[in-house]
Amino acid sequence: MSFLLSRADRILAVAVLASLAASPPFAAFLSGQAAAGEFLPHRAVYQLAKGSPRGGLAVANVSGTMMIEVDEGCEGWSLSQRIRMTVTDNMGGEVESDSRYASYETKDGTLLRFQASDWQNGQLVEETAGTAERPAPDQPGSITFAKPGGETFDLPAGAAFPVAFNLDLVKRMDQGVDFFTMPGFDGGNLEGAYTISVFMGKERESDLKQGGELGNGATLLGGPVRNVRVAYFPLSGKTPEPELEYDMELQANGVSPMMRLDYQRYQVRAKLIEVASLPRPKCGG
Repeated sequence: MSFLLSRADRILAVAVLASLAASPPFAAFLSGQAAAGEFLPHRAVYQLAKGSPRGGLAVANVSGTMMIEVDEGCEGWSLSQRIRMTVTDNMGGEVESDSRYASYETKDGTLLRFQASDWQNGQLVEETAGTAERPAPDQPGSITFAKPGGETFDLPAGAAFPVAFNLDLVKRMDQGVDFFTMPGFDGGNLEGAYTISVFMGKERESDLKQGGELGNGATLLGGPVRNVRVAYFPLSGKTPEPELEYDMELQANGVSPMMRLDYQRYQVRAKLIEVASLPRPKCGG
């Protein structure tokens, strides 16, 4: 095989980084359960395939699955993701990758625990784990990596954790916002916080045609979507080019029927094949 997947190729697709620093209701948004709005805790599975050609690497085929689960508890949100993908080049060589990510973040926005690992052809190539803490969402904090040990970063004031961003994204979509930027952090790599640029298109119908293939999950689909384009720029980066980019169709309930992942050297298309809602917690007053 003539190539290995780079860090940018091992994107954690939906653990999007963000911040609500520019939004005055940020703390109330996270601590009050109106924060969730119409966002639906859910588990989704996507089938991966080769997307539109990109310059650089000649890719003959892409196959695999991506699983995303967002679960709500009384005090916080849990996020888990797994991408199992095989990339075949035009010479018939293959790379099998397995990227895993899990995190827990408190609803008050003060703590994130995270762990991530990337495997290629059965070999572990990168692993991270640690915590990000701060006194309040609008104050700076610190990032400490237990794996690999000894790495520390500053956490910018207002940097959002992954699920907080998804909640905010649904809210901004409902408000008709077209573009915004913000910092954020997820712990998926050792480059600290990011600046995120988000573009949202006009409402339209989904490219995914509803049918029997989703079974009961089809009831979670329907209605308009907006196309959302996300680009990640490391705060420590020295180039104007984003490290990671993807776009997705996004419904008002937070479910994405389709995604397109733009890796550095090729594109992957992700089609929803299974989705189920998860129960909300019954919490005491």
